[in-house]
Amino acid sequence: MTGLVLVGAGNIAQSIHLPILTSFTGVKICSIVDRHVAKGRIIADKHGIEHVTKSLEEALSLPNVDAVIVTTSTDAHAEVALAAVQAGKHVFIERPAARTLLETVAIRSAAAEAGVNVMIGMNHRFRPDVVHMKNAIDRGEIGPVFYVKAGWVKQRTSDARWMANADKSGGGVLIDLGVAVIDMILHVFDFGRVRSVMANTFHHETKSVEDVVVAMLSFENGSVATIETSWSLMRAEDLFYCNVFGKKGSAFINPFRLVKRMGSAFQTTQAQQLKSQLTIYRKSYESELKHFINSVRGIVPMISTIGEAIERMKVIEAMYASAELKREIVIP
Repeated sequence: MTGLVLVGAGNIAQSIHLPILTSFTGVKICSIVDRHVAKGRIIADKHGIEHVTKSLEEALSLPNVDAVIVTTSTDAHAEVALAAVQAGKHVFIERPAARTLLETVAIRSAAAEAGVNVMIGMNHRFRPDVVHMKNAIDRGEIGPVFYVKAGWVKQRTSDARWMANADKSGGGVLIDLGVAVIDMILHVFDFGRVRSVMANTFHHETKSVEDVVVAMLSFENGSVATIETSWSLMRAEDLFYCNVFGKKGSAFINPFRLVKRMGSAFQTTQAQQLKSQLTIYRKSYESELKHFINSVRGIVPMISTIGEAIERMKVIEAMYASAELKREIVIP
């Protein structure tokens, strides 16, 4: 039996993590930790969880706790993760890892000293279209990739107003949605290090944080990627996409398509997508959390590690610097 403590019983915990984790065989949620104990008690009763507390220390002292799931607002990520790893527990943190590069480095250092693993929630890695794309690229089906255009455009939800508070979130749409797009690019494509970034940010509907980001990443091998992410672009529906161009063909996601030239014509291969976007979204979280549990059990290696999160945060902080200084920033 794998024992978990869930910290932060907000919307994503209620709609995603708790329903999925309580459905797994051999997994027990030992405690919910939330500053609002009465709310936590209602949620715990719904899922058959006995223990509720606002004290993380109390929850970590319970018997048979193997790991901690962190679904708090971002300002609490580092504090909760540090307490958990220092107690010898593995940790899963919903993205982003923390508000800053400094906080992310502190989590990695503490985890290394304690000999435990930390995984950052990047559920898009487990989407079937992203998996199809990575496999096709790894097989060399479109040749060496030199250009990627990716983005995530959605409206900001009213139940997460804290995201527009820089002290709590660490930033705006870049650290909310952009970190997932950056992670997808760095995960799927073997471009090596990001050499430099050029970014522009806009503040249309928010004051203290950005709600639109348009940026370009240049890699050491000469490849480039452009990114757009927004809470406020005028679209009737959300958009999550990645268009990839190689020397022998191209690939696209949502849904997955592979395009190659056959003589004077183009051949398109498309994966059949029978599931709704909502089902794909939920299944990606299910696969991600299953991977984390299996990593805690020692069955599979941990992926989306805190070390990888540091590389993502280096890119994000360089993008913020580029937008502020209005020039290209070279990443050391």
